Amino acid sequence: MIVERIEYVVNTTTRFVVNLWVRQWPLLLLTLWAVQNVRLSLEFTDTTDVVTNTAIAITSFAGTVACLKIFRFERSFWMYAQVFIGVGVTFFFTNVELTQLTSALQQDAFDDIWVYRIVEAALWTGVVALLSAGLYFLRFRRRACPSILIKIPLTTFVMCLFLQPISMFIWFDLMMLAYGIMGKSL
Repeated sequence: MIVERIEYVVNTTTRFVVNLWVRQWPLLLLTLWAVQNVRLSLEFTDTTDVVTNTAIAITSFAGTVACLKIFRFERSFWMYAQVFIGVGVTFFFTNVELTQLTSALQQDAFDDIWVYRIVEAALWTGVVALLSAGLYFLRFRRRACPSILIKIPLTTFVMCLFLQPISMFIWFDLMMLAYGIMGKSL
């Protein structure tokens, strides 16, 4: 009797966890990254930096989850792929350029890293908006709703802002792997 109850509890719990993972795996992975992102934001020493970095990390996570769920992109491979590609091909700024950009925008309360992430996300969102508008007007005008011209760039912006650190880490890992395979050193 007790063995049957334990077996029942284990089976139902396992079934629940597997079903949750199968249905919500993108959001679970995003939640894990959000916890890591907030933890990294809290490691800054200045109180202003901690507050602004944590607020941007939480806001970008909430925006990413909201856009993915509302627009039903949470399982769209192409959304994740284009954000990953966008981080790899966008412009990289030097520290001098970031300092000048921060002072020009009068955003001295932000950390330079966040200014970089916001500008990079905005640049890639512009590229994606132009590409999706071109594809829409040239090919998909009769098949897709025009609201897709707002959904894709908005989702791209918040996802780029949120996933930029992990994408940069993966790009760096791939670059180091490629250099190791080719026998070159940095």
